[in-house]
Amino acid sequence: MGETNAVTSGSKQVWIVAGALMIGSVLLGPVLQVGSYLGPTGSLLSTLLMVVSMIMFAIGADRSTSVTARRPFGTAALIGLAVWTAVGTPALGALDTMPGRGAMIGVGYVDLIVTFVLAAIATTQIARAGIVPRPWNLAPLWVLVAAASVRVVQLVVVVAAGPDASRFAPFLSTLDRLGGAVAPVFLGIVAIVLASRDAGVAAAHREQES
Repeated sequence: MGETNAVTSGSKQVWIVAGALMIGSVLLGPVLQVGSYLGPTGSLLSTLLMVVSMIMFAIGADRSTSVTARRPFGTAALIGLAVWTAVGTPALGALDTMPGRGAMIGVGYVDLIVTFVLAAIATTQIARAGIVPRPWNLAPLWVLVAAASVRVVQLVVVVAAGPDASRFAPFLSTLDRLGGAVAPVFLGIVAIVLASRDAGVAAAHREQES
């Protein structure tokens, strides 16, 4: 605990940039269907913006603006999640298209487990680092719980529907799209608002001192 939330207005600008990149990753995704015009390039850019944003949040401009306070465990988990998003998930997705291979090793479950473990470590470390002001230090954890809840709902629907599960494919697909859009936009807005608020407070203090 023991960390401080005091930061300079200049250094915390990294949160504004990272938050904007995170929101931008959604704007290039399927929600606004921009990716359909850009083709594979749109998906690639969307993923790249998300990865760069996560790494910026992990490293920050200095220790006081790293959401994990640059503690090795949490920082490695957040960067690992970014790398897995860029490399691991697409690689397993490609493997899943190979006849016989995907069903044999359950690549979807591997991706889900790795993503959840890295995200759980990162979010709990962010909550404990003391850099992000309360209660917003719990925002990434809220997103993780929401994402896990969506997965549970999807699983329940598939199991309950049995052979008729394909009928619910549009509903399950919509849940995925909403989760993939709402979470990064929410976190991006929170980061921008917190950084802007602190910059305003710092500016007010400078005016009082002058």
